[in-house]
Amino acid sequence: MKQILKHQSLFNKILSALLCVTMAWTPYGVSWADAVQAAGRDGQQLGEQVLGGFSFPLDTGNGSLILNPGTAQESAMSIGTLFPDTHSTTTTTQDFADLYGNNPGTITAGLDAQTALNGETSFTGEAYRTLIDNAHQSHPDLHADPLWQAGDQVFADFTPWAQSFSDCTTTTTQTDTLQSVRVPDYQLCLRQPTVPQTCTATHEVRVEPLLTFVSGTGGLSSCGPGCLDVYIGRVGDNYWSAGCGVFTWQVTYNVLHPEAITSARLEHVVYDDQTRLFFGGNLIYTGASGWGACELGQSWVEYPNRDVSHAFTSSGHKVFQQTTIVGGMGEGYARIRLRYDLSKLITQDAWSWNGPNCQNLANAVSDGICRAGSQLSCTNDPANASGCYVDPTSQVMVCGSDLAQAPVASSSGIRNTCMAIQASGHCDLNQYGQCWTDTAGTHCLQPPANGIPNKTCESLETQGCAFIKSQCTSVLASGTCWDSVDTYDCGQTVGIPGIQSNTQQQCAGPILCMGEECISVNRTQSQDFSKAVALLNSAQQMAMDLQCDYANADLQQKDPTTCQVFQGKPASCKMVGGALSLVDCCETPSGAMGLGRYIDLLIATSQMDSAVMAMDSASAIRGAWETMRTPFTLAGDAWNSFQADFASTVNDLVGTDMLSTSDIASQGLLDTLKGELMKSVAEWIGQTFGEAAGNALFSAGGQAAFDAAGNLTPAAQSGGVQLGGGAAVAGQLLSTLMAAYTAVMIIIMVIQMVYSCEEPEYELAAKKQLKVCKDLGTYCESKVLGVCMVRKESYCCYNSPLAKILNEQIKPQLGMDFGTPESPSCTGIRVADLDRVDWTQVNLDEWLAILAQTGHLPSAANAASMLNLDQLTGTGSRLNPQKYGAASSGRQDTLTRTQGRMIDLDVPTVKRQSELEGWGMGPQ
Repeated sequence: MKQILKHQSLFNKILSALLCVTMAWTPYGVSWADAVQAAGRDGQQLGEQVLGGFSFPLDTGNGSLILNPGTAQESAMSIGTLFPDTHSTTTTTQDFADLYGNNPGTITAGLDAQTALNGETSFTGEAYRTLIDNAHQSHPDLHADPLWQAGDQVFADFTPWAQSFSDCTTTTTQTDTLQSVRVPDYQLCLRQPTVPQTCTATHEVRVEPLLTFVSGTGGLSSCGPGCLDVYIGRVGDNYWSAGCGVFTWQVTYNVLHPEAITSARLEHVVYDDQTRLFFGGNLIYTGASGWGACELGQSWVEYPNRDVSHAFTSSGHKVFQQTTIVGGMGEGYARIRLRYDLSKLITQDAWSWNGPNCQNLANAVSDGICRAGSQLSCTNDPANASGCYVDPTSQVMVCGSDLAQAPVASSSGIRNTCMAIQASGHCDLNQYGQCWTDTAGTHCLQPPANGIPNKTCESLETQGCAFIKSQCTSVLASGTCWDSVDTYDCGQTVGIPGIQSNTQQQCAGPILCMGEECISVNRTQSQDFSKAVALLNSAQQMAMDLQCDYANADLQQKDPTTCQVFQGKPASCKMVGGALSLVDCCETPSGAMGLGRYIDLLIATSQMDSAVMAMDSASAIRGAWETMRTPFTLAGDAWNSFQADFASTVNDLVGTDMLSTSDIASQGLLDTLKGELMKSVAEWIGQTFGEAAGNALFSAGGQAAFDAAGNLTPAAQSGGVQLGGGAAVAGQLLSTLMAAYTAVMIIIMVIQMVYSCEEPEYELAAKKQLKVCKDLGTYCESKVLGVCMVRKESYCCYNSPLAKILNEQIKPQLGMDFGTPESPSCTGIRVADLDRVDWTQVNLDEWLAILAQTGHLPSAANAASMLNLDQLTGTGSRLNPQKYGAASSGRQDTLTRTQGRMIDLDVPTVKRQSELEGWGMGPQ
């Protein structure tokens, strides 16, 4: 036992020593690691500073470049110095740019350079000749060389070497996101005012007295507008008799509104023989005859025009006296004239109707839209011929100019002094009995069967629809809007599911600063899958929605400079009659095939387009398909210029491991498709969307490919189908698809809409339901008695919702618009202008919301089932013939197919062959 304890004690000592050394070394190890990491971060920071301070050279256009522009190191260098083999000091960058896409020019320039380098005395020439000489040396096969074999052994078993460097793991985390976006559903309704048949308007006028008579001898009298005479004494002649007597008049007035008085003047004094006037006991005037004598033998009439405003500056009782000396017969009185502001005395001046909509009746009669016999009349007007009257309460004169405007047009002859108006008339805004003729026949307006219109603005408000705008189509002299077309948004707010990805690399090997250990990786590409979907959809649909004008129609040659993507067509629908008699051909019926199935058809057609265009160019199927789509190669250099910028934007979103959008666009989205699959897809379209849609896309031997039941005809079963040709609709691909789908929807809608609508209006209704039309507004096409009878709502309609959205987003950037309701401009986007578009400012949220709304956008819940390789490229693909009942072994996913193609591939042999071919391609 003692021996065992002895050995255990020795072990414990060794372990303790080891731990002590380890713990002592740990701080130094950590410190060393921190220094390495700090150095790595410093290096990254220096690189970012250098990159941030770098400025690209500027081309002066005259054969030189400005290096480091805007810095202290700015300098100039000629193109000839940079490329001495041009043997010219006047060479410009344009000379090199002209070689882009110019194969003959590039080859010629290369041969010229080779000829010069073979003989010139320069370092460049010596280097070139050295390379050429090496190319002419023997090239032994080094596969059996010991050094080469040692390298092969390393690559054959690289695991030990990899472990020596690092053990790196990449972790990608995905976070669910949800963005709320409105998918609008615009509904129109007609709003008209209610017009009663009889109404009465009452004019309430109240004028406050300026002042009132209290006691004594005097009186008040109106002297015209804004004028009031105040008397002291009794007006008359020789009403006093005395040998030499003194007579006195006294009068008291109560001033109520001194603020309304603008002036007060003693204007008129009459007496016989002498007189004096007092205000409040104070003398204010003595007659010209003086004071103290009797019987002067005459009567005196004087106009002193003396200002006595001080007597009326405050409210309250005002006492005036006039004392007159009379000898024999005589009289004495005086008059003060007040000027005032009537507006300060009028405390009520208002018109009121006895009903809520009576004003509409008065305006309708004035505007002449009512039947004969309708009238407006004044039943009480106290004014005289000059248009004024004396208010019985205040004794002031009131004129029409002092009162509120009568609630009728001046042409009615009713003055503002009228106190009561009677209105009567029958005004039919529904225009019952009015008729019109169009391509669908002659139609007349009738009351609704149940007396209630199918859709009103009030019903849209009840549904919770949001008011957007109102456009008045009928405004007459009264200023009343007799009808307006209101727009409501009855759409939905959709949550766009998103998946934000975050990738990190961790390396735990012995060598530090592997992976992201010492640096912070700033990934510029967005991991937003939804945005990548929207942009790739844009590129894909551009390939199927391109239209070019003919340069030579006889030779079927098209002009590349006229090529446009996402071109639309103008469309309009009518709303005839009034709110109750309305024939609404702008209404979108419910119960049609719906947006979801059209989006499904769009996506299926995109896949079919990718597949057909990858077939051999001599294929009859591909030839037929190409008659319905215009290849992007027609657009020439303009498309090549644009696609590089667009590819950059998409690659930023999805990373660089996916197929470049530039490749997708330039190749027209190529893939493979077999003849049997062609028939299977055609059969699916016929069974899903019916005979009209199937025959619009496919034909069989120049005849219809589908019967009335939507099944393939015997000719199609035996001889196959082709795209286009015969009875099929010709034109660009998405235009053809839209026409086929619209034709099917019209059949459904025609039994839901009124018979009075025309075929183009049925087509528009179908397209509006597919959200491919932009509303441009309303205008009046024809009127009856000044009120609009036929209203037209104008639209620009496109071949897909995405085409409409892109037009809305891009046109403002390019300074373009959609025209006016009367003259729509539904042009597309010129391919030459696409490289001017800032795609970071193009908002495609509405398209993503439509995809989410129709179940075509993956979410976190269904991403695994929708985005796996087999679902996308194998048995779940729309290109799998088994999905349509075809006898087939099924479709393998791309990984299985790629691995199968590489089973017999001898990589070293292929590499060696490539090397030999490369040596053989050099200069001889």
